Amino acid sequence: MMIAIYLICILLAAYGIGVYINFTVSEGKDERGKAILAKVAQVAFVFICLGFSFHLIFIEFFSPTVEQVRTSMTLWMCLVFVSNAISIIIQRKKM
Repeated sequence: MMIAIYLICILLAAYGIGVYINFTVSEGKDERGKAILAKVAQVAFVFICLGFSFHLIFIEFFSPTVEQVRTSMTLWMCLVFVSNAISIIIQRKKM
């Protein structure tokens, strides 16, 4: 079960990173692209801050096992990469 979750997270993260790299290389150099990347970075930063807070609380109050921490961090980083890709797609259509 955990291997399936890890594989899905790796695929989603690879998709998110691919969208980010593709956008940065193709459209990220002009003024519009830089504005989109700035907005996308703000969204990703919010998710990173939330994930940091979540993990501090999770580790402090729930005494998780190493496997639980690894799984939660994998899921959270997957969420950050996917949110980055979705934000790029949404901002691309808006601007």
